[in-house]
Amino acid sequence: MRTVRFVLAAMLVLAGPAAVAAQSGATLTISQPADATTMDPGRSTQVLTVNYFVNLYDTLTRWDAGLKLVPGLATAWKSVNDTTWEFTLRSGVTFHDGTPLTAADVKATLERNMIPGKTVVQAGFATIEAVLTPNPTTIRIVTRKPDPLVPVRMAQMGSQIYPARFATDEGVKELARRPVGSGAYRFVEWIKDDRLVMEANTAWWGWGGKTPAFGRIVWKPIPDDFARLSALQRNEVDVITNVPPDQMKVVRTVTVPATRTVVLQSNNTQPPMSDKRVRQALHYAMDIDSIVKNLYAGQGKPFTGGLATTDFGYNPALKPYPHDPERARKLLAEAGYPNGIDVTLYAGSGTMVNDKQLLEALADMWSRAGIRARVEMMEMAQRQKMLNERATPPNGMLLVNPQSTLLDADGVLWRILHPNGFAGKFWAGSQPGHRFHDLMEQARFSLDPKKRKELYAEATRIVHDEKPWVELFQEVVIYGVSPRVALKPRADYRLIVSEMAPGR
Repeated sequence: MRTVRFVLAAMLVLAGPAAVAAQSGATLTISQPADATTMDPGRSTQVLTVNYFVNLYDTLTRWDAGLKLVPGLATAWKSVNDTTWEFTLRSGVTFHDGTPLTAADVKATLERNMIPGKTVVQAGFATIEAVLTPNPTTIRIVTRKPDPLVPVRMAQMGSQIYPARFATDEGVKELARRPVGSGAYRFVEWIKDDRLVMEANTAWWGWGGKTPAFGRIVWKPIPDDFARLSALQRNEVDVITNVPPDQMKVVRTVTVPATRTVVLQSNNTQPPMSDKRVRQALHYAMDIDSIVKNLYAGQGKPFTGGLATTDFGYNPALKPYPHDPERARKLLAEAGYPNGIDVTLYAGSGTMVNDKQLLEALADMWSRAGIRARVEMMEMAQRQKMLNERATPPNGMLLVNPQSTLLDADGVLWRILHPNGFAGKFWAGSQPGHRFHDLMEQARFSLDPKKRKELYAEATRIVHDEKPWVELFQEVVIYGVSPRVALKPRADYRLIVSEMAPGR
């Protein structure tokens, strides 16, 4: 009888909306190394979780596959005056629950992002003073000072629009578990650490009347790199992320230089890390070229100044510190630590390829300069909590891979080091009255691109000298892909299924 009940239940499930949607196109199975931590786009910027957001939700503007800014929920936008931008909403858009999307929903979402502490993305919306809704299809965004990046901000992390009722303290708890957006795919179920299922939203405005290529997406977390590779080889999954570079010949891969860098976000509030000579010593004690060659098969390159080559404000005049352990020792001695220092390195398992091996390699290199590093791996949810709560312990370093949200220094350097950003409290230079802070604030409110570039050039030189975080390398996107799928990788690491097609 138990078996009969199970079969009947399965038949009822298959007869539901998910089965109907699945019939409109094939099922695509994607495997990442870690599960989502939340379905609330205001509470995570971790790329693995953002991949869920970009399929479930829409934004006013969006980046196309070539990273060109194009219309999203807004069909047009214009600058009304130096401090006001006006957006015209797309008509006829409904959320997955059938309710119409209006200017009130956009206003509620953005206003939540403007309040410090309510989301983890507030720094990216800090220029906004007010969101006005003169009518149900018009949004006016008023900034404190002229902000040339407002249209781009409407495509950044945290700008995904959801119904206004979810913008309350109680509402976001429900949103985090059962998301409601207006995107190309709607939420079906989430079984933690097993699967997250989405089905095509056939009413999505972006299909342009076409049938979705994939009617159903199954996201399956597989933490172990080799288990993910094996699942792809056995045709159990169609796309895998975080392919170890030394395994690129084992499966079919696609690659592109990334907008993402790898750094150790350090808490510099207490000695010894509060001394910039110590932070400089960490860099001289590392051999990043060797790490990229041996752990990442040459897929990546050292960087400095806080920015990837893809971002406006990138400073090509700055060169990464050379590997010089003896100079590192001298700097430590000058700072008052002739016998070395002790630090702790943290990472969430699945943050990136070879994350544990990376920290162990750094610890080994540093040991030769008298830097004693302890490695501590965490579950992704614990790592996200440490990041969100700005809770990295003093003299601790958290492995992160910040991604540019604006293709501009404001969308990564200032998003992270802003006083309300993820690392703002950990470095004095982020605070008002310090040169770096003042440069970045001037740049975000300047309408002159030449002036902004000059300000960023000075700001990146300060980062190069002060080393408010440990700069490792710029990444390369590597996906394993079945021949059944046609996928062009995006430099921003976003897996947007509506851009994919069945293989030929």
